[in-house]
Amino acid sequence: MRRTLIVLGVALAVVVGGIMAVAMLGDRAVSETAAKEKNCCWEEGVTPAGLSARIGIRIPEGAMDRKAAVKANSRHETGILAFTLPEDAAHRYLSRMVPEDTRLIANIAPKHDAYKGDAPFTHLELTEPETITSNLGKTALCPEDTATPEGKHLRSCVDIYAHAFEPGATRIYVRSSGGLGQ
Repeated sequence: MRRTLIVLGVALAVVVGGIMAVAMLGDRAVSETAAKEKNCCWEEGVTPAGLSARIGIRIPEGAMDRKAAVKANSRHETGILAFTLPEDAAHRYLSRMVPEDTRLIANIAPKHDAYKGDAPFTHLELTEPETITSNLGKTALCPEDTATPEGKHLRSCVDIYAHAFEPGATRIYVRSSGGLGQ
């Protein structure tokens, strides 16, 4: 009887150990797949000027810290563009982009560390706008809905975020999915 219990105990330990090993390998595989997806498929040589032309959104001359990237997958491309303007220039720019009857809304439901977008701004070494909890306004615009002086040039729908990240400076984030033909 004692020998049977020992054999059953060893067998149970082997089965439990095997299950744990499979679970750990599965978690590692999922983690490796997620890391590979995060770093996969970024276009080479994307410039802010080139991406702004593809999207149809002008970057003002005085913009600083210009950054851009495009990530493609089997279904679509996503372009991310960011630049910084003095606060008054950002206000003028946005007033020429966003229709008068459209307001930038606050980020009332920030996603903090849970944001897992398919083309994250962290690729550009920037904070994800969806995680910012203060001094952020956001809106979405599409070409067919935007006849403003700046907006009439849009070639694809965009999400626009304006973050007053320090006194006197506003970072404009633009994310565009689809319609990024060269």
